[in-house]
Amino acid sequence: MVIKMHRFSFRSSKKKKTSSIIECIGSSLIFSLFVMHYLHLSSPNGIANNSLSETPNGNEVRVVSPEPDAELADIVNPFKSTCYDWEGHSMPCDFKRPYAELLFDKTIPEPRFIDNKNGTVTDSLTGLIWLKNTQCFGMMDWEGAKRAAKSLKDGDCGSDPALILSDGSSAGDWRLPTMNELCALIDYSRRNPALPPDQLFSDFPPGYYWSATVLDYHPGMAWIVYIESGTTCYDDIKNHAGHIWPVRRPKE
Repeated sequence: MVIKMHRFSFRSSKKKKTSSIIECIGSSLIFSLFVMHYLHLSSPNGIANNSLSETPNGNEVRVVSPEPDAELADIVNPFKSTCYDWEGHSMPCDFKRPYAELLFDKTIPEPRFIDNKNGTVTDSLTGLIWLKNTQCFGMMDWEGAKRAAKSLKDGDCGSDPALILSDGSSAGDWRLPTMNELCALIDYSRRNPALPPDQLFSDFPPGYYWSATVLDYHPGMAWIVYIESGTTCYDDIKNHAGHIWPVRRPKE
């Protein structure tokens, strides 16, 4: 779930830098350990040791299991906690729908995405135009990613007619997306990629994509999104580890 990744604590810039990947998966590991412990308790031996029993005839032991609904509720939200998105807004811990439903007070159009046949895809919900080729660039640090997106222009992104950019755009038209723009694409009911079923983009490589948004309390960190899962986190802007997915607005 995306939501379990957002229990962030404020960190001093004087502290030793720690891998953002470890920070992102920490709560996932805690959750996994809880589930393993729960499953152990739910095994026949575990139930026999931890649930009520009846002895109708003195020889037969019948185990009385907890109600299924109670079991499921504990697994979905084992710590009875409140969940938040990357901005700190509360949201359901078991949210498994397009994140755009929480961002926009309007119906999501169908189809949502339009292939412009020029190396770009238009999101009909936001009006934004995205680069169709999600692997046009190599992995870069955050500053390099911003420069690469800004330099994108007509004729870039290889020789594949289906992916080469032929929209008449010029350097300066494209940019890195904001965190809200990236998150608006995520569909938490899906995986690999965690995007709506009518998405029209090329295959996504493993790893995360940079956003243009830095942390309010730590400008040396930028928000990132793992498209394969919809997981959100942050990373040091100097790490050469992020993919680039440029976006632009329609030309006036």
